[in-house]
Amino acid sequence: MGIRLWGVAAAMMLGAVVPSAAGAQAVPKAYATNCQMCHQAAGKGVPGLFPRLGGRVEEIGKSPEGRKWLLAVLLNGQSGRITVDGKPISGVMASFARLPDEDIAGVLTYLSHGKGKAFTAAEVAAARGGPKWTPAKVGEERARLMKAGVIK
Repeated sequence: MGIRLWGVAAAMMLGAVVPSAAGAQAVPKAYATNCQMCHQAAGKGVPGLFPRLGGRVEEIGKSPEGRKWLLAVLLNGQSGRITVDGKPISGVMASFARLPDEDIAGVLTYLSHGKGKAFTAAEVAAARGGPKWTPAKVGEERARLMKAGVIK
């Protein structure tokens, strides 16, 4: 068991230092400091442990419901079992409501790889001022959006 944990830790550390495949867009400090340890460089994730964000955030963010959910995840966290790329993931995503609106907008825009409408600090502030969701509610909303085809 110890070897497996060391392997996971090594994979996480390597992902934290590998240059971003996004290339043209610099990694925001907020992503490097708060997200990259789990979700890796360019949001590639660790299969079965931490979901891939790269290539997914821009798709989810194309709809108003998807954008609302993405903001809810960062502001409220998420809990519950999910499936990403056919791999089950069970865990908890922490809330990052402590981050400034500009940082949250920057992280989501970075993960969108510059495709689609950029997230703005005003959009984050509006979501922050809206109803508060529990992490479980965010997970339930994810399941609903999957059924609706917003999240794949």
